[in-house]
Amino acid sequence: MGYIPSDRQKDGLVLDMTVAENLVLKGWSDAQFTSRCFLNMDAIERNAEQQVSEFSIKTPSVFTRAKALSGGNQQKVVVAREIAIASKLLVAVQPTRGLDLGATDYVHRVLLRERDEGKAVLLISTELQEIMSLSDRIGVMYRGSLLKVFSRENADIGEIGLLMTGVRGESNE
Repeated sequence: MGYIPSDRQKDGLVLDMTVAENLVLKGWSDAQFTSRCFLNMDAIERNAEQQVSEFSIKTPSVFTRAKALSGGNQQKVVVAREIAIASKLLVAVQPTRGLDLGATDYVHRVLLRERDEGKAVLLISTELQEIMSLSDRIGVMYRGSLLKVFSRENADIGEIGLLMTGVRGESNE
């Protein structure tokens, strides 16, 4: 399972570590990155160069510290790492919060690609447009309760908005 947290700087990255190190943060003990209990820095560097290329991460070097990257490129590092470890499920919480339009579009395309390749993608977002454009099914929660589930075809943005505020049709609870 991969997990894209809502706060990339607090929960997604170690800002003082390099791009290469952040890309293997959850997989450093994988056999491809270790050799007799030592990190295989050549393999870590090759992995980082491949991920930087595949995910269009703009960085001067894979040895650049994550804190030196733009917010969009920091998010791409998190997305690349989580997709690499997610074999069946990718949970994305507010994956485009604070990103510019280009980075937002890129993250959306990556999530849709992963869905099309057979991964389950659980998107948790307060952005109605994001939900409507990325979701096959939409579940609305309020104060820990699932109020209603819609198929995308039957989803009404007005009703979803009201449910998000706790308004349930005839009764206001």
